[in-house]
Order: sequence, then C-alpha cells, then structure tokens
Amino acid sequence: MKINAGEFKYRNIEIPEGIRPTTEKVREAVFSMISDRIYGAVVLDLFAGSGGMGLEALSRGAAKCYFNEWNNRNARIVQKNIATCRAEDRSAVMNRDFRRAIRELPEQVDIVIIDPPYQAGYYDDVFDLLQEYDSVRDGGILVVEHIYDNNLSDTIGKYEKIKQKKYGTIGVDIYRCVSSIAKNTLL
Repeated sequence: MKINAGEFKYRNIEIPEGIRPTTEKVREAVFSMISDRIYGAVVLDLFAGSGGMGLEALSRGAAKCYFNEWNNRNARIVQKNIATCRAEDRSAVMNRDFRRAIRELPEQVDIVIIDPPYQAGYYDDVFDLLQEYDSVRDGGILVVEHIYDNNLSDTIGKYEKIKQKKYGTIGVDIYRCVSSIAKNTLL
C-alpha cells in the first residue's frame, strides 16, 4: 500500500497480516473531506493497524499523530512504517487496548480516526470514553469508518454528525465535537 498524497506520497507501507486496511479510494475520499482541518492538527489513529491513516494525515501536514495498536506485532509494523516515512519526530506509538489509550492520551487532539474491527460495541465505548476524558478539542472531528448498514446516530453525546458517505459496503461518518455550551447556543 502507498501513501496517496503529500510529503510521503508514493512511500510504500507494510500491511500486517489479518487486518483490513482502508482502501486508497476511501483514504483519498476521507482526506478530501477533511482537508481544511489537517494542517497543524494533532491526530489520534485509535485502531492504527498499519498506521496508514495516521501517516496519510502526517503526510498532508498534521503536526503530530498518536498511533494506537493493541497487537504487539502490528505495533512494530506501525513503528517500521513511521520510520519508512521518517516521521518519528511527529509520531508516538501506543501499544494498548483502545480504552487505556484514550485514558492515557497526553493531550487533547483535533482529529480522531476510528476504524475498529467491524464488531458491535466498539463505537459506543469509543464515543463515551472520548467524551468522558475530554480527549477532543471543541470543534475537533471524529472520522468513523464502519459497515454502511451499521447506521450510527446523528448525535452521540457532544458529537454531531456533519457528513456521511458510502463507498460500496463501507460507510464513513464525520462527527464534530461541540461543547455543551456551544451546543446550547446552536439550538
């Protein structure tokens, strides 16, 4: 797999066995949707897999990316892919369960990439924990990849869906973090 655009364009990254990487078409579409929010952003690639989404964000101008991958072997591949892109100075790899990664995140982020294994339960837990630990800056966004038929609510806590797209069987929803104060003034 290759990085689509930016500083690391055409760099090959390794894909761990047994994971389902986001396709180039979907990655390109996602980053087109959020292009105005990437430059200078702090990103959390919560279920990193190969690290492709986080590396794409760094390649396009994100300031920093936290990559979380619970599988030890896959986390080593993420580190190798970061080294291939020479992005070590803007990257941190966490090798934790997603719940612990959210609890231990050292700063608020602007963008969270959420692409877990397509199983029930992950999405609700992620939204709840991000809100509980105030992990996302006001105005920050969540990029959520899922099976399209698994419709996610338009509002989940302080997160409001602002875009929804379908790519074959894959759905991508973009949520914006709205503080409770700002949410009340929008009504």
